Amino acid sequence: MTPPSLGTANQVPPYGPRPGVHPVWLLIGPALAASLGAYLLTITVGLEWASIQRSLGMPSLGLLWIFGAYLLSAALAVPVGALVGRWWPTAVTLPAIALLVPGSLLTALSPGISLLLVGRAVTGLGAGLAWGVTAVLVAQVGARHVWVTSLVAGAVVLGLGLGPVAGEILVRTLGRPWPFMLAVPFGVVAMLATAVSGIVVLTQRVSQPAQPPAAPSA
Repeated sequence: MTPPSLGTANQVPPYGPRPGVHPVWLLIGPALAASLGAYLLTITVGLEWASIQRSLGMPSLGLLWIFGAYLLSAALAVPVGALVGRWWPTAVTLPAIALLVPGSLLTALSPGISLLLVGRAVTGLGAGLAWGVTAVLVAQVGARHVWVTSLVAGAVVLGLGLGPVAGEILVRTLGRPWPFMLAVPFGVVAMLATAVSGIVVLTQRVSQPAQPPAAPSA
């Protein structure tokens, strides 16, 4: 029996995707969720939130608590999103959105600071998961498509900038809940994009032929 040649031994079989390698369009859902998380991070930055702080009976450091609860939860969730999302991005992104939207609603409808902080912590967990899985997907895909990094970074920066502006305008015109209510339709779009792309990837993997066994050489 002759050993396989060096050229054929190092070839990667074309049957099925390699572990950790994902198509570019799989980033659409996670990138939308990451942008939503960025928007919800900065939404409480604005002069109008001082009046909300007084109406809810918050202490002078209440706004720092609101901001800190979000960031602390997000910081804990980012490594989880990156580690698990490397292999199962859809399975991480869907729960992330499922935390972002209810957390936003809880923040919007909370009658006091206790539930408000819980809502911000839940929302931060969802944002951290979304940021983690988006970062690892960008690192994988960006090596093949450099423009992806700039596009995703621009979307996240846009979310960061839109948060204070939309928060200030909507609070003044419609009231405190509405800046957070905006997260609901955006989250639905992100969830649909994530679910559809995940189904497509799963269908492609199932439909691909199994790798045939190597024929023994004499």
